[in-house]
Amino acid sequence: MQDAKIFAPNWKTYLLLLTAFSLLSLSFYGLLEMSFIGFLLLVLLEIGVLAYLLINQNKLTLSSEEIHQSFLLPIHSDNAIEIGNIDWIALDNRAVRLFNLKLFCRSDVIIKLKNNQVVTINLSRLNQKEILEKHFLNLCNQMADHDAELFKIKDLHGFSQLAIDATLGLTDLVEAMHQNITRFPGMSGNQQESQMLSATHTVYKNIRAITGLAGGGIDGLLTQLTPLLSKNTSNKKDNTSVKQKNVSLERAALLSALNGVLGDYMMTTNNAMTIPMRLRRNGRSLKLSSDSLSKEIQPISGKLLVIVHGLCMNDFQWDRKGHNHAESLTQDLAYTPVYLRYNTGQHISSNGRAFSELLEVLVKLWPVAIKDMVIVGHSMGGLVTRSAFHYGQLSEYHWVHKVQKIIFLGSPHHGAPLERGGNWVDTILGSTPYTAPLARLGKIRSSGITDLRYGNIIDEHWQGKDRFERAQDNRLPVPLPKEIKCFAIAGTVGNRIGDVRDNLLGDGLVQVDSALGKHKDSNLCLNIPTERQWIAYGVNHMDLLCNQEVYTQIKRWLS
Repeated sequence: MQDAKIFAPNWKTYLLLLTAFSLLSLSFYGLLEMSFIGFLLLVLLEIGVLAYLLINQNKLTLSSEEIHQSFLLPIHSDNAIEIGNIDWIALDNRAVRLFNLKLFCRSDVIIKLKNNQVVTINLSRLNQKEILEKHFLNLCNQMADHDAELFKIKDLHGFSQLAIDATLGLTDLVEAMHQNITRFPGMSGNQQESQMLSATHTVYKNIRAITGLAGGGIDGLLTQLTPLLSKNTSNKKDNTSVKQKNVSLERAALLSALNGVLGDYMMTTNNAMTIPMRLRRNGRSLKLSSDSLSKEIQPISGKLLVIVHGLCMNDFQWDRKGHNHAESLTQDLAYTPVYLRYNTGQHISSNGRAFSELLEVLVKLWPVAIKDMVIVGHSMGGLVTRSAFHYGQLSEYHWVHKVQKIIFLGSPHHGAPLERGGNWVDTILGSTPYTAPLARLGKIRSSGITDLRYGNIIDEHWQGKDRFERAQDNRLPVPLPKEIKCFAIAGTVGNRIGDVRDNLLGDGLVQVDSALGKHKDSNLCLNIPTERQWIAYGVNHMDLLCNQEVYTQIKRWLS
């Protein structure tokens, strides 16, 4: 590490403290006539404070590849942090005040590693604190810039250029699958039937192509995805700026779909296209420092709204058919929205734990006092939110006491029938030696997806079990937090409760009872009060994001 720079302890701080403690002790003993025993106790207390500071005193060695934290006393083990292993960095440099008087400015760096370890480094007791703050703030900026570049990556797994047409091809495929699921029960008219048949042809054509990759494994799927899904959809007459914006959104949709289906595999293989968990606004990742939040979020209020997307989606996709629930709540109720973006292919419990840690930092750094905090989770996002609460309560995090309301939009609290159907396919194909090789196709899907079979939200729901093995729902109960008002909206493609489409399909992906937290086992039932449940009729899973009646109900609950 030839470019390494060492930041040693600031001994002036200790000298000032020692001087202040000495003067304080002498003043109490001489002027206030403190007893000798009282004087000794005060001195022992001051020595204890200095000893505590020395025990936790560190020095830093920084280079372009690594952050090395070492301690003066061998009570703590050193930390060698590779820059490439950092998930996110937050800089807590808030002023500590008493009666509006600034006492001192704390300066802590919180580093979350990809192995879920969290390291906190105190900069206040080091020399050149301002230079250190600038260094870590630059790292925050670099990570935000990397997130922006992630959606511009033009190759898959280092194999070939990611052509715009291929991106559009995959997005069409995903959209066609959504349409087939949600439109089939309510089809009417020759034009719609024609559209469905055309979309179905596209789906099965690409499924047949992908099927040919099963023998080559997931790496083969990633490297050959571009030529498989490419098609000529370019329109040279398109306005350039509009086309570039659409390409950016389509590329984001591609990466989100890939991460949703293969995200756990991509994470373990350090694939460059793995989506990191980030808090975002206006399509950009937030830089986690109080000063940066104050500058980047304008206007900012004490009414914090956190928005969590669902499987194979991202923060851009809250904009649907010209509507965005969060932006409308900003206009109507003065909330300040922050969007979570995450790799939906990982286990829900892994995302929940990481989300909880990120919320703790966000609440700590929020520039104004939080008076009202609300979380809205669509689909899988609701389960990630419940998981975050579970781990936040276990860790005794402060953010769990800030939240007043949670709204679930079509969240499969007790699983989704389509994943259970996929599990049946695994079982049937694997039952004979003749079809067993084909069962590998069903296993090219992420742990995030298989968590949706019954709604696994904590580690105990899946650890030590084969996630592709046929099994009953044996989850441990995870009740909703009692001190928080929870609301649930379910969609149904039926026109009334109890008709065939409602009973079988719900909103096309999630059945009504699952979305409302109802279960035949009373221990698993979430017991959401009836007045906090609402059903949207004639609305499919995706249109829960844009339906005006859905928004009106959300607004009514939050008003």
